[in-house]
Amino acid sequence: MVRLIRTRAVLVSAVSLLTLCAASTVSVPSALAASAHLSKKAKKHKKGGKKKAAKKVASVRVMAGTETLLFSTQAVQALEKADVSVAAVSPATGVLASGFVFSLAGGTLNPATGFGSLTTTGGLTFSRSVGPPGFSLGSEATISEALLGLGSASMLSFTSQQATPPKFSFASVALKAVHPFVDGSAITLTNLRASLTATGAQFLNEFAGAVFTSGEAVGSVTVQVSSSS
Repeated sequence: MVRLIRTRAVLVSAVSLLTLCAASTVSVPSALAASAHLSKKAKKHKKGGKKKAAKKVASVRVMAGTETLLFSTQAVQALEKADVSVAAVSPATGVLASGFVFSLAGGTLNPATGFGSLTTTGGLTFSRSVGPPGFSLGSEATISEALLGLGSASMLSFTSQQATPPKFSFASVALKAVHPFVDGSAITLTNLRASLTATGAQFLNEFAGAVFTSGEAVGSVTVQVSSSS
């Protein structure tokens, strides 16, 4: 009788142990599923937070400022070697060696991303004379109405009545890895690398000969903006 009771007790204990193991086995996937669900929910919430934060930074309207085009040393030397003169057209100021400064006429700019569109006043006149003094024949062209479009594909464009079509892209501008510096209502983008487009190289080669190529680094652009929200 004692042995029977002990045998039953052992069987009951074994059954209880198996039941507990089964319950534990069932609960593990459930816990993992719950953990995964919470993790996905947290990531989704985090992404949503980032999107909301990005939306808070809006583009501002440009009230005033300057845009500086600085030609590279190589570009300056190539133009000078070909006897090409470059002069600022008012209200733009500056000289070839140290860069040209254009006054901003308007546009928008995002202080967080640097994306926007800026228009300027003034221009540049390129000229070249061929032949001895007093008997020289020359060519001349003025580019103006600079438009700087900043975004995923940034571009500096000009308008010239001597070009066909009059409005053409002069240089692509690299905005990657450049972070706007913001100080109150002032926004600054410094040393945006500029590389000639095919039409930009063609324009310069009209004066300098076949020395410029598409994709060639031609200088840099710096933007200083005074804005209003």
